[in-house]
Amino acid sequence: MEIDDKIQLKKNAEGKVITLHEAAELLHTSNSTLYRLVIDGELPAISLRNSWRSSDKAFEGYVEKLFAEQAATCKSQERK
Repeated sequence: MEIDDKIQLKKNAEGKVITLHEAAELLHTSNSTLYRLVIDGELPAISLRNSWRSSDKAFEGYVEKLFAEQAATCKSQERK
């Protein structure tokens, strides 16, 4: 990893590092579901050898995005 990459990674790092297992517990879902979210690019995460990590801020941002999308869907259905 180049020095510039390390600096950028440090700038992007926010909050506490959490495992995908911890994130799965917070969402009451399976580890494989969280892994798919990461692979599909929906949840930002990094791979450390054979283990994936995200941050609590990235996780919170993802959940807030889901709530906002669901609220918009509900509002558009109410108008019909």
